[in-house]
Amino acid sequence: MEENVSFRLPKKRVLVKPIIREGKWLDKGHSGNFMYDNAKMFITVPKSRETGHLIDPLTVEEREFFEHKQVSGLDFSPGDLSIFKKPNLKENEFPYWYDYQYQIIKNQGVVNEDTVLAELDLSNPIDYINYKVLLANAKGGGVVAPNWDSRYDHGTYRIVLVESDFKAKEQSSRAIKLGKAFRFFNSIMNSQVEMYELLSVYWLENRKASRPAPDSDINWLQGEIQTIIDKDLDTFLRLIETDYEERLLVHNAMRAGAISIESGMFLNVDRVPVGNTITDVIMYYKDERHQEEKLRLLALIESNKN
Repeated sequence: MEENVSFRLPKKRVLVKPIIREGKWLDKGHSGNFMYDNAKMFITVPKSRETGHLIDPLTVEEREFFEHKQVSGLDFSPGDLSIFKKPNLKENEFPYWYDYQYQIIKNQGVVNEDTVLAELDLSNPIDYINYKVLLANAKGGGVVAPNWDSRYDHGTYRIVLVESDFKAKEQSSRAIKLGKAFRFFNSIMNSQVEMYELLSVYWLENRKASRPAPDSDINWLQGEIQTIIDKDLDTFLRLIETDYEERLLVHNAMRAGAISIESGMFLNVDRVPVGNTITDVIMYYKDERHQEEKLRLLALIESNKN
């Protein structure tokens, strides 16, 4: 009965967009930077690498909804959407998922990150099914990135799913992040020492960045921080919001000669390895077993100031 079906289609739209990858053979304006003109991509229900069975794209509640003709409006009967349903070769009948395909055709011309390949209205039952199959292809080795931020997480990703208002959300999110970044920047922008320390901490985790000199000009320091906020906002926020004082401690210990780096390894004053990354070093000195060594480190830093 209809009242036993708990799932309802959401009133939401999702965009299917290309993932643009540049390489030495294709420049940004090349028409083949996503797919070549008139090429087709067929997406099916994937199989589990562990079991070899199809990955069920639907939840139990969703399957009950779609198999209820009066509720979904689709011509499915109970069991039709089971991934375990077998073909009836005598009657030449095949399960729905057996020959399911979602198709993407690349039109002629250049696509970019603003291109929309398809728009799925999730209040439409067929669009919702297509959406869930695409999501099933978002697991490791699949071709679909489940959201914009993860689109480069796997080399196999070819398309990405985003909510139709993702641009507005992305801009709103960036505005909030910029507000946090500039509040911190404004609090140190008149201090040559604090800006030098911030850029030094940034350099510790980003060796391709410019390493500041202790006597760097204040205008240069301000310009470098502004550039980081413009181009590497997420890293900037991670630095100032996660263990910043501990990161600064590592920087000051290096200035005091209490910590050094050799062949990518951080060493303490006794030349004992304390980590491969600054995060490793932070965790090392947070460990209660190394508190006596941390006190020694703080003493060396204080001695260096004097």
